[in-house]
Amino acid sequence: MIFRYKHLVRLLDLDDEFIIDLQYYTSSNFFKKKFYNENECFLNESTALRLIKAKNAFKREGLLVKIWDAYRPVSVQAKMWETLPDNNYVAYPPSKDNKTYKYSHMNGQCVDLTLLDKNYRNVPMPTAFDDFSEKAGLDNNPDGIEKSNALLLKDKMIECGFTPYKNEWWHFYDKNEEPKEYLDFIF
Repeated sequence: MIFRYKHLVRLLDLDDEFIIDLQYYTSSNFFKKKFYNENECFLNESTALRLIKAKNAFKREGLLVKIWDAYRPVSVQAKMWETLPDNNYVAYPPSKDNKTYKYSHMNGQCVDLTLLDKNYRNVPMPTAFDDFSEKAGLDNNPDGIEKSNALLLKDKMIECGFTPYKNEWWHFYDKNEEPKEYLDFIF
């Protein structure tokens, strides 16, 4: 059975080969706070289907996909903003009457991810997750295995319909349909 809420689906109900390691499920993150009650990954349904296509492309390369963040409730975004009110790191949460939507974690049309090898070890990347230094942007990295791996991630995600965020090698937008409404579904 596939769990659905409005335009969101539980990713593992569609494909159980993803490794879910939501960084905001524990306090071992940039904020040093736990924001989620469960280590569950929800995405906009068409975004999830595109991500499955990408996962299968990585699988052919002998790689696994680990999800660090996906759908994020509006109330969690607000708590993140309260913790760190800086648009350089955290998007300002929308007002309750906002009807203008963008591609966002708050509608499940963004995903943060990395790659693992077949032994479930992290593939070397330029930085850790939520490292907001210049090194998180691929243009600021010297050539090497870390940049090569991040470029592989970027290229395969683009092939599968995602748009990378230039300042975070791990962050990808799904801009293949109109932005969906922001939700505050708590998991």
